[in-house]
Amino acid sequence: MTPVTRAAAAAATVLLAATALAACASTPEAAPSGSGAPSAAAEGCGTFPLSLDHAFGTAEIPAQPEKVVVVTDVDLDIALALGVEPVLYPGYELGAWQAEAVAGLDLATYDPYDGIDFEAIAAAEPDLILATSGWSLDEDYGKLSAIAPVVAYTSEDGLDRMTWAERTELAGCALGLVDEADAVIDEVNGAFAQAASDNPQFAGKTITYAVIHPDQITYSSYVGSDVWFFESLGFTLPETASEFTGDNSGLSKENIDKLEADVLVVGYPFGDEGLLSRDELEADPLFQSLTVVKDGGYVVIGDDVASPIAYPSPLGLPWALDQVLPLLTDATS
Repeated sequence: MTPVTRAAAAAATVLLAATALAACASTPEAAPSGSGAPSAAAEGCGTFPLSLDHAFGTAEIPAQPEKVVVVTDVDLDIALALGVEPVLYPGYELGAWQAEAVAGLDLATYDPYDGIDFEAIAAAEPDLILATSGWSLDEDYGKLSAIAPVVAYTSEDGLDRMTWAERTELAGCALGLVDEADAVIDEVNGAFAQAASDNPQFAGKTITYAVIHPDQITYSSYVGSDVWFFESLGFTLPETASEFTGDNSGLSKENIDKLEADVLVVGYPFGDEGLLSRDELEADPLFQSLTVVKDGGYVVIGDDVASPIAYPSPLGLPWALDQVLPLLTDATS
């Protein structure tokens, strides 16, 4: 089971929202990921004791954490990117970028398929629980906070609004690794900036990103979604993107022509269980009539790549860039 499909099994509605964000999730008013926006972390980072306010209260961290538990894949990625080996993490099937990072490490896991294992977390005796993207915190925060301080997203809408860079900054603050977090963010930003510089043909071209879910075609690159992955490479959104929102991102088969752009990226994370399989979509006469399809601007990404784009993290983004960049280059050549 891939990261995307396992998340669907756990919470399909969360997956729809997250994938529609195209990652972990900004709005028109929110700053782009890694833009140098004001840090999500509180003042006083790097010194302890430290108090961090969040959507559920305040995390009181008396000393630099040494035993850290993570409860989501994104937080696992952030911890690993900062050089932290968590004492426990949810034992989902790892993505390729994660498997590479944990190779040689002896990390303990718990079975996450029935939800968070509070007993296992308590037994690990953590001094910090990293949950900046914990989608079930509205139900689980009380039990988690009784075990150890919880670093959660910073506002009620933070699960959707916080960018990967803000989550990384927040984790760096809580872990006493501020410089390391800044360096990680700079490295990811640098990789995308270099890719944009190497491919000036991307600049100004419109791009549409769609995901085929079991119950709908999701127009994921609507205005206000987190399309930093594509925009940081120089792409822009077509006018059609303004017709969709996070609450209205479904696209009917009869309106497939709204996918038109200079480049069209489509993900099929559910395979034949999607509303349309890849073969079915590509055989559709309306789809075949799209200029972007006829001109070779149609790009297909696998479920392994759809996951780190939907749930962006400092570990998954560079890996996804390596996979997608050659496809985008071919589509614009």
